[in-house]
Amino acid sequence: MKRYLFEQIKTDIKKKMVFLGGPRQVGKTTLALDILGDKRGYLNWDAPEHREKILKRQLPAGDMLVFDEIHKYKSWRNYLKGLYDVRRGQIKILVTGSARLDFYRFGGDSLQGRYHFLRLHPLSVGELGIKTQKDFMGLLELGGFPEPFLGKSRVDAKRWSREYRTQKE
Repeated sequence: MKRYLFEQIKTDIKKKMVFLGGPRQVGKTTLALDILGDKRGYLNWDAPEHREKILKRQLPAGDMLVFDEIHKYKSWRNYLKGLYDVRRGQIKILVTGSARLDFYRFGGDSLQGRYHFLRLHPLSVGELGIKTQKDFMGLLELGGFPEPFLGKSRVDAKRWSREYRTQKE
């Protein structure tokens, strides 16, 4: 399913880096991969082999890079600032991360003026185009997070919700 921020990201990334934040499991990585088109430009800080490539600046060829969870890297701001300043106009950069990515916007920001921040929310009535009470009740029962909603199982949705609430970030 095409998410509501898809076109906005495609537009914004032509001018600046895009930071995509939001709650866990809301679909940030899936949306980023949809925009990227293939996984070659995808780098996840949590994957040791990707982390090593990031640190050694052995970045994949192409016109777009997605950095997932890079805000866990202590010097991530300076890393992205340097990359953006040197390769501006040659490469598009999309950064995804947890809700904490939004927190980093406040305070002294060396990235000021170099990115747009967008927040992805769970699926909503508007995004899903819900027009009937039955479909609305389905959204209420399953929740707006993509995995349980698209799974269409009340049992699985309740289990997912219970596990989500007990996880620590």
